Amino acid sequence: MIPSLGQEQRKIWSIWAAAGIVALGGLMPLAFGGTSSRVAGVIVPFWIAAIAIGACGLLRMQSRTVLSIIYFVAGLAIVYGLLSMFTLPIRLAVLGTCPALPAPCPAGLSRPLTDGENTGMGAAAALGIAALFLGFYGLMTIFRGVVIPQLSRPVRKIPPVAQPVVAPVPAEPARVATAVASEPEPELPAHEEVELPELPPHESSSATT
Repeated sequence: MIPSLGQEQRKIWSIWAAAGIVALGGLMPLAFGGTSSRVAGVIVPFWIAAIAIGACGLLRMQSRTVLSIIYFVAGLAIVYGLLSMFTLPIRLAVLGTCPALPAPCPAGLSRPLTDGENTGMGAAAALGIAALFLGFYGLMTIFRGVVIPQLSRPVRKIPPVAQPVVAPVPAEPARVATAVASEPEPELPAHEEVELPELPPHESSSATT
């Protein structure tokens, strides 16, 4: 078994949990009210919703359009089941109920809701709404693409960007400095001594007589 496939199954746990919860919700009226419960028919739309939500988990690799349509059918089935349950107390509130025993029940009236029917309706409604939101979370998990199995490591297909090559700067100033240094310095003319004229001998002012 591929490990990534096992992780994939764990990531969409909310889909399978939603399918199980809505299927369990369909059994609540029967569990609390028995087969004589007037809201026991909710098991049909709730189980249709459970099958549709489970199909979303099995067909998770299909397109978003297909999964959205299947989940939309599941949502409609849950909403229909909820409305079918809540129409009974609304009808009894509008039309009225039979008086308490031993008074006879007039024609066209129904008996009041029993404790089992009330409890079954509440449990089924809570589980149906919870399954609706939990299934939506699982659908968003599939849409985000986190359930796609990674069978191999991703390979880079885009070639790496080559680093720009810096062109070397020509060393022109160094060449000029070398050329200037290699030029010979001009020779200075030799120093010539200037001959000064000789002075006449000094005559003493004190002549001897």
